[in-house]
Amino acid sequence: MTSAIGLIGTASGQARGPNDLWQLPSAIAPALGQVTPARPCESLMAWRPTADAIVRDARIAKNGTDESCRVTIEVTMPASPHVITVWLRLPTKDWNGRFLGLGGGGWMPGFPAALDAGESKGFATAITNAGRPYDVSIDPAELGRSVGQNDFLLDAKGRLDWTALQNFAYRGIHEMTVVGKAVTREFYGKNARYNYFSGCSTGGRQGQSEAQRFPEDYDGVLSGAPVVNWAHLAAADSWPLTLTKELGDVPQCKFDAAHRAVVAACDADDGAHDGLVSSVGECRFDPKTLEGVATECGAISPREAEVIKRIWDGPRRRDGSPLWNGIDSAVLIHAPQPPTNWAGPFADGKAVDTNSFSLAAFETQFDQFVERYGAVMDTSNPDLRAFARHGKTLLWHGLADDIVPAAGSVHYIESIRRMLGPRETDRFLRFYLAPGVGHCGWGDGPQPVALLEPLMNWVEHGRAPGILNSENWDPTGRVTRTRPLCPYPERARYRGHGSLDEAASFRCER
Repeated sequence: MTSAIGLIGTASGQARGPNDLWQLPSAIAPALGQVTPARPCESLMAWRPTADAIVRDARIAKNGTDESCRVTIEVTMPASPHVITVWLRLPTKDWNGRFLGLGGGGWMPGFPAALDAGESKGFATAITNAGRPYDVSIDPAELGRSVGQNDFLLDAKGRLDWTALQNFAYRGIHEMTVVGKAVTREFYGKNARYNYFSGCSTGGRQGQSEAQRFPEDYDGVLSGAPVVNWAHLAAADSWPLTLTKELGDVPQCKFDAAHRAVVAACDADDGAHDGLVSSVGECRFDPKTLEGVATECGAISPREAEVIKRIWDGPRRRDGSPLWNGIDSAVLIHAPQPPTNWAGPFADGKAVDTNSFSLAAFETQFDQFVERYGAVMDTSNPDLRAFARHGKTLLWHGLADDIVPAAGSVHYIESIRRMLGPRETDRFLRFYLAPGVGHCGWGDGPQPVALLEPLMNWVEHGRAPGILNSENWDPTGRVTRTRPLCPYPERARYRGHGSLDEAASFRCER
């Protein structure tokens, strides 16, 4: 497990395919009536979206052949120094009649590049910094460095600023949505016909936060690799380091060997020898069989096999009961590092104190962390009845995600199904697991593509999504492999004949 909760995935040789970062439609969505503005862009400067919001800038600009009204809005918080900035792109010629809010990743509430992606598809598109001090013109290199930095959550005295945390956790996205929809209505002279949200990682968590806390904000929510159990995941982040601190380190090459052994043992569970494990928690692999396995850094000892097993199992209470999900055995373990979530703002500005980590103290530390931050950061409330009355949500998660393990999303979906029942859940929610896919994409497995389209068809035409598409591409963008993306709890199983690179050779089954 890594301490960089919510980061965007990194490359592993897989060429990016079209639209896979934001999961937007493959083409401009059909316009819903009027497509042109009702008032000049610059005139928005003299108008206030809400009592707490001011339009700081409104001007026409072009991005290639796309032209839009680019609006910057500042929202102030009562009795607070924080200012939430919202950026909007409003197409001047080809508005499709829809509003699209986009999320962020890691500790970045929104990515400026996403505005170009939404605008190019005809959406009135919004992002926000949720009060974190950065501008839409932030240098891409600085943006990349900032994804893992959370020092903006510290106040002037070096302590956690709870208002800043709340802005990041949920308030910023909600304010973005309120003022973004208001400006869209003012510019075009009518409400957007439909309102959508799309995000992955932190963005996936933001989407589910909207569905839970503000169920009227969106008609459709697309959430990838959502960090819905942030406090639990962050609290469990020190488990691998705690184990190795007390039981001894394990070299990375032995974690690599364990991963290869699991994939070899469980690869064919779906009928296909393709190097991909297609389920969570169903791989039956005995860690004791790792003992004596030769690696480039020596044979795996019984002690090392025990450490690997306990990392897979996840943190436990002193009585042996689970505190939280472990790392699925099919996911590659990385050598434990000091968890950043136990430092900085979450330790009153101090560095992480690994001396305080022990198996004896872990249960208490875990419970204290979750109790302190869960109410603000977790978005795992299964009671989605208010949202279900009018909205639809589509979630997906890569099974090879080594940053936010898919088991957390499975836990969330199962809790919804238990509370509402499978039939009612299926009326408004679909969930997809993508074998071999890493965090928000990448990895060796076929990548989900254009997932907002089936969600829009469901919201606007009542056509519930079934089997969706996933693909691999070569460096030129040519499709090299297709595979059905099956609705949970189904998974793709090889029919026993035909090419492993063709979706027709697989069927979805439980």
